[in-house]
Amino acid sequence: MSKYVGSTCIVCGKRFTEDDDIVVCPECGTPYHRECYNEKGSCVNTPLHEKGVEWISDAPKPEVKAYSAEPGVKRCIRCGAENPPEERYCKECGTPLINMDTPRPFEGTENAEQQDVGTRFNPVMLNQDSDIDGVKLGDYARYVGSNPIGFLPSFISFAKAGRVASLNIFAMIFAPFYFMYRKMYSWGIFAIIVSCLLSVPTTIEMMQSTSGAYSMNIDLGIDVESKSFIALEQAVTFLMLGLKLASGIFANYLYYKKAKRDILKIRENSGEKSNEEVNMEIITTGGSSWGYALLGIMLAGAVNMMIIMLLTVLR
Repeated sequence: MSKYVGSTCIVCGKRFTEDDDIVVCPECGTPYHRECYNEKGSCVNTPLHEKGVEWISDAPKPEVKAYSAEPGVKRCIRCGAENPPEERYCKECGTPLINMDTPRPFEGTENAEQQDVGTRFNPVMLNQDSDIDGVKLGDYARYVGSNPIGFLPSFISFAKAGRVASLNIFAMIFAPFYFMYRKMYSWGIFAIIVSCLLSVPTTIEMMQSTSGAYSMNIDLGIDVESKSFIALEQAVTFLMLGLKLASGIFANYLYYKKAKRDILKIRENSGEKSNEEVNMEIITTGGSSWGYALLGIMLAGAVNMMIIMLLTVLR
């Protein structure tokens, strides 16, 4: 009879306890104290009988206890991470640290169904006017152009959680040309030069080779089979791998910093320009360019050619 505890007897108006002797109407399920039922002689819940429906308990819902973190600790309502009291945004997911005293989803209850739907989820809503480290989210989306969904979550994480790392597979595989494609010219040129310099041992081996599709049969006077040369090749291989990993991990953050810098500059110098003109300037300044990616490929070829010519002159 525990499921009736806390419900109201419709005869006496008292709530049932664990010690009460309870009887139930076999037709509608209405519970009574045995004395109350005997007093009436039958079920008096005629509205249920007339409508053909069953009794529903009116027992108060169990109180949901709010989560109580350690004194001075703010717990994120989205990911559950504990943050120092001075933090305004969650260090893990960037969610604003507000309403810390509200119940947390599925905490303090044995059954999630005991909680109201309204306390189960507490989403953070962002729109194009949301401020992301001094720049509107809509401006970031306009600047990125293609594939904003692939960048904006990382941008929000960089701004709100202070992170600097994320993963960009394309930047990892095509580092120099990806930077050029995203109009990050300085980083693109830097990556091209470093990649070409790291490829010098391979270029030397190719130039001295007497067989193979790319052999040049030019004697540079370097023993490519020596232990020192092989060790050099292994070292630059690891350095090249490190360059690729660093590009893949930090490319999004570098792009975020450039986007923020360019957008703030455009907004500061907007003057009498209309909002539509400013938005268009943001779009044209950002975005991507296959032309610059092709230029990067040509630049890499030119640098490699200069290295070959220099090696030939110095042989």
